[in-house]
Amino acid sequence: MGTLSIRELRISCIVGVYPDERKREQDLFVDVDMEFDFARVTASDHLADTVDYTDVAADLTEYVRVERFQIIETLAQRACARILDRHPVLQSVRLVIRKPAAVAHAQGAVVTVELERA
Repeated sequence: MGTLSIRELRISCIVGVYPDERKREQDLFVDVDMEFDFARVTASDHLADTVDYTDVAADLTEYVRVERFQIIETLAQRACARILDRHPVLQSVRLVIRKPAAVAHAQGAVVTVELERA
């Protein structure tokens, strides 16, 4: 098993419940950890035998921007499930989402979700 990760993916989007949050984009920072057996890709050295992290980043960015979530817990759970569903090779996905502007006098709010394939 191994872990393929994306760190601090910046996604500018509409997210939040308050009226001012529904009017302007804010940045979220997302970490993604995708766990799977590296045996096949290390034997072949072909992109088709792994998860294309550029595809994951692009799809996640588009999904979050289009959905315009209100609650980051919902965003994290649904995005994690989406990544797991779209990539059958994955055994588990862990998402950490940071919302820097969420809390006054703090670095922000952080939500972590991990899903495993049944």
